[in-house]
Amino acid sequence: MGFLDDLKRQADTLRAQQSGDSAALARNTALTEGACKTAFSYFVTLAPQLDVLRPASPARFALDRQHVFEGLPLSDFRLDARRKQLRNEEVCDYMVLHWQLKSGRTLQLTKDFLPDMEKLESRLRQSGAQVDNEAVRNPDNGKLLARRYSFSADFVGSVRITPQHDSARLHFMLHNLDGFESVSFDLPAIEIGSARLDELARWLAGHPHQFLRGAENLRRIEA
Repeated sequence: MGFLDDLKRQADTLRAQQSGDSAALARNTALTEGACKTAFSYFVTLAPQLDVLRPASPARFALDRQHVFEGLPLSDFRLDARRKQLRNEEVCDYMVLHWQLKSGRTLQLTKDFLPDMEKLESRLRQSGAQVDNEAVRNPDNGKLLARRYSFSADFVGSVRITPQHDSARLHFMLHNLDGFESVSFDLPAIEIGSARLDELARWLAGHPHQFLRGAENLRRIEA
């Protein structure tokens, strides 16, 4: 066998491997897009039903020991979905289902201890509330005495889905379903059907659920 024949054999082997890789990517992309379309269609139907029902969250939303909110209704559902180009094909970039958790209360909290400030600020950032944060200073010498936080205690929850087309997985990021916390995990695209999404709907409606069953790379981060 000559050198040219050897090069041809190597090229044929690599070409076959690349063809197989391309076919696998195409299959994974198709699976992922199918899962995204299923989730989008489900959310389009789910959101207006929950807007009417306004289910009460069973979670406790604690800003500090004195300010704890329970039974907040989920309302004002909104779905946002974006698309992008991937290998000359238009695919789902991400989708987010948002909702409000409104208490209707206006608060003004003052903290004069640094750890209390940091804890409250972390929870307020997680909450999605619009906050006016101002320093309280000694009028004589300008020394910082405390920080004052003024805001409407109306919070935001969300479910964000980011597809991972190459690996046929969907990455989920959930905010404020079980209090001021974020939950992230991955699910295989092939598992995203009405049965799995029904479990998410149960969670949103405040019922026992199994949505996290079998979740990969599960992380919970409390504010």
